[in-house]
Amino acid sequence: MNDDFYIGYRDESPSALARHTRRLVAAITAIAVGLTALVAGLQTPAEPGTFEYGVKRTFAGVLHESPLPMLHSVSPDGSVTNYLLVGSGKHGLPAFARGHDGQRVRFQGSLIQKGAGILVELNDPDSFLVLASSTAAENRPADEAIGHVVLTGELVDTKCYFGVMRPATGKVHRGCAVRCLSGGVPPGLLLRDVTGGAVVVLLSGPNGQPLQFEVGWAARIVRAEGRLTWRGTFPCLEVARLSLAHPEHE
Repeated sequence: MNDDFYIGYRDESPSALARHTRRLVAAITAIAVGLTALVAGLQTPAEPGTFEYGVKRTFAGVLHESPLPMLHSVSPDGSVTNYLLVGSGKHGLPAFARGHDGQRVRFQGSLIQKGAGILVELNDPDSFLVLASSTAAENRPADEAIGHVVLTGELVDTKCYFGVMRPATGKVHRGCAVRCLSGGVPPGLLLRDVTGGAVVVLLSGPNGQPLQFEVGWAARIVRAEGRLTWRGTFPCLEVARLSLAHPEHE
């Protein structure tokens, strides 16, 4: 016969009840830890990318506004870097940097980088200066033509994808991507292969103009047709036609 009787206002529980409670708490804790580890293991790992938030570097080079805002920079040793340019927050090239196409400039900004893709957030208008005329070495070389292609991938905003946000793709990021693209952040087409590799192709409109598109297509799968070129470290597509790949599911 078990004479143990639990009295709530006493400091100690009966020994049998205490042993049962300890075992139950230990089992629940082990299950919770196991489930946490299982859920964490099933998560898709965050893609690499860096945003030097709050860190300002000095950049100098020739500013090209079209078809996409880029800084063409040549270092003293002759190496060339092309930086895609965006503004603070969910904006593209800021107003203080516009109207200087083909001019040599210097400014401070924060670096955004993923792999070979490098962006700069221009977030210090007081540091923006127009310098002397560009030299021949700093002139942007002609784009390397690849050919006419039809590509299918996810429409992304490049600022978030290259390092500012995680995750930066899919439905969970759609609202942010819509606001970034509507604010002028350069659009990109995210292409993935069967091994999980990914590349972003920058998108521009015909004849060196910005691409006109429906920003509500952000984070959706689209089909883009046009002329593919290589611009520095960025593949770029001059889009002749852009459409939803699966409009019946949207």
